[in-house]
Amino acid sequence: MTGIEDRLRDALAAGAGIVRDDGRTRALPLPRPRSRAARWWAPSAVAAAIAVVMAITFVLTRSVAPPAPAVRPTPSVSPFASPVEQVWPNAVHEIPGTVPGGQAFVPQLFASSRVVVGHGIDRKRLDSVWSYDIGSRRFTNIVPPNGFTGLSLAFGDGYLAWWAVGNRKAEIWVVPVTGGVPRRLASVDGRMSSYHEAVGAGGLAIADDAVVWSPGDGGVYRLPLKGGKPTLMSGTRGLYLVEWPWAGSPRDARLNGPPIPRPMERLKNVLTGEIRDATAPAGRTSWDECGVTWCLRGMEAWRRDGTDFRVLPGHGRSRSNLYAGRYVLLRQHDRSGKLATAVHDLATGSTGLLFRKPEHRGHKSTSTLETKNGMIQYQTGRGTHYLVNLVR
Repeated sequence: MTGIEDRLRDALAAGAGIVRDDGRTRALPLPRPRSRAARWWAPSAVAAAIAVVMAITFVLTRSVAPPAPAVRPTPSVSPFASPVEQVWPNAVHEIPGTVPGGQAFVPQLFASSRVVVGHGIDRKRLDSVWSYDIGSRRFTNIVPPNGFTGLSLAFGDGYLAWWAVGNRKAEIWVVPVTGGVPRRLASVDGRMSSYHEAVGAGGLAIADDAVVWSPGDGGVYRLPLKGGKPTLMSGTRGLYLVEWPWAGSPRDARLNGPPIPRPMERLKNVLTGEIRDATAPAGRTSWDECGVTWCLRGMEAWRRDGTDFRVLPGHGRSRSNLYAGRYVLLRQHDRSGKLATAVHDLATGSTGLLFRKPEHRGHKSTSTLETKNGMIQYQTGRGTHYLVNLVR
């Protein structure tokens, strides 16, 4: 059809739509003999009708409002996630902030799903080690006051281990988690660096009845719990312990100089020799952190092989961290602009709200937020600790 025919059809259809149908049958008018004048008038009437239809079409077209210009969609403001105790009810615990005798208690790790191990603090100095049973709500003293002079704890195979400094060397100490007299396992050479603070417990772990660690200049060393001489594990020179039995390079020295754009690009299983190289997804060339399974860049994440790219439901810092290999802390805000802190699980896509930021100046806020050894810890004004067992 031509353009005129299309408009004529649409106008007639519109006119038919306003005619009321009462359902009565009417006779067709009889044909009238066509005079000479009629024969002259017919073509003129058709032309006039077309002109009228075009005029009606023009008026109708002008009377309809033009389509609104396209509006670029704005990112929706995510509401707060559900409270973390609703998302992971078996992983959230509230425990006392002081041990018997009044010392402040600083949780360090979960020795099991129900036992928390941490330090007792006297005059802002770590001087003892305690465990707390969540089920029985009882503390047990592992290392008595003035018997602990180390740093962050590591746990495995029923033992606790930590670094200490003595005779200008790094010392490794161990004690059974059930309690006892701490024992110096070894005094080792090799400088300790800021990298140890980034990975926790000084790059120290306990596995297969031995203590394993990486010194500041790299390599994975092993020392049996029963004692002996530290040995460098084969094929680990220049690697740094990430998560037993995985070690990698280059290390992320973010606390000592500018950050490395592709930390832990290559991982090696020090027991089997398996290699896992990291691959960035299309359009990305770097990352903040790359663990055994997940890589993280700001509020973007993907699997180590470059697949399963996603944008996280919130806002983060310029550089983000992985916790327990798969969790990330983020900030959220609701439609009114109120802020909150949440934890997101990359493996499941679940997000749990930890706490909201106070709305008024001077309001008692959360005093601390710490992440260590697969655990998130934060306090409230009531002096109790809230723990989220990420491993659980």
